[in-house]
Amino acid sequence: MAKRVVKSLAGALVVLLLVTFIAFGLSYLSPTDAAVHAFNEMGIAPTEAQLAAKRAELGLDQPLLVQYGTWVAGLLQGNWGESYRTGAPVASLLFAALPYTLALAATSMALTLVVAVPTGLLCARYRGSAFDRLMQAVTYFFNAMPSFFIALLLLYGLAVRLRWFNVMATRDFAGILMPTLALALPLSAWFSRQVRAGALEQLAQPYVDGLRARGIGEGRILWVHVLRNLGVPLLTLIGVSFGMLLGGSAIVESIFNWPGLGFASVEAVGARDYPFLAAYAMVMAVLYLLVNALVDASYRLVDPRVRGGKGARHA
Repeated sequence: MAKRVVKSLAGALVVLLLVTFIAFGLSYLSPTDAAVHAFNEMGIAPTEAQLAAKRAELGLDQPLLVQYGTWVAGLLQGNWGESYRTGAPVASLLFAALPYTLALAATSMALTLVVAVPTGLLCARYRGSAFDRLMQAVTYFFNAMPSFFIALLLLYGLAVRLRWFNVMATRDFAGILMPTLALALPLSAWFSRQVRAGALEQLAQPYVDGLRARGIGEGRILWVHVLRNLGVPLLTLIGVSFGMLLGGSAIVESIFNWPGLGFASVEAVGARDYPFLAAYAMVMAVLYLLVNALVDASYRLVDPRVRGGKGARHA
């Protein structure tokens, strides 16, 4: 167990270094840098001497590897750097925005499960029926619609036309509802199709025929036995989906002005805020690794084969 933990931690460290270095390096591919942007924000046309002085002040005159090494060294000492955009500590900006992103991801995931799991199971139960065909058409439609386009439709329909919500999201339940719908609708479409496919596979298994032969009702077979045997695939889908929600909500947060990490990262990209972007990539990677670790640990709670070892089988 100790060797496994050490190996996992070493792998996680390598992932974090690669992710942050790539984020740090990609930031420098822009034709302009933070020094140019700072003068542009002030409406000043800088001279070469002013640009050189500003770059020296920000440390941008050093080679990329030196800048990255300096950032990592500061990180190990608890110093995440200061934002080029605001001058505030990067850590305070990140941890102020993190709860909003976690709340949005959690509500989107909860809504997805509430909608997609029953829909997928019912489509499998009534395969080929009018309900199944209707849901297949609906899920095809929402699968083809990116979240940002759904966000724009919701904004126009619910906020501009019907005026049920504010155009700019408030920091309460009403404010999080439209971003949640924008993320959950396409995810629910994909999720329900995966649940349907998994349920159909389970319904074709011999144990289902045995349950029917014993007089077990179709409802109990579906909602107890099939759903229980879908536990591990569902956990895998939840882990992948939650990671997608954490890292893929930037445009939706920007559309609704939801003050999460995605919204802050979009602003940081525009300002060439390299310290914030590198720290943002690190936090996203850590969250994704934690979610996957929790999912792996949860397998032991829902699958006897994991608890019992490689040779165990379902009863």
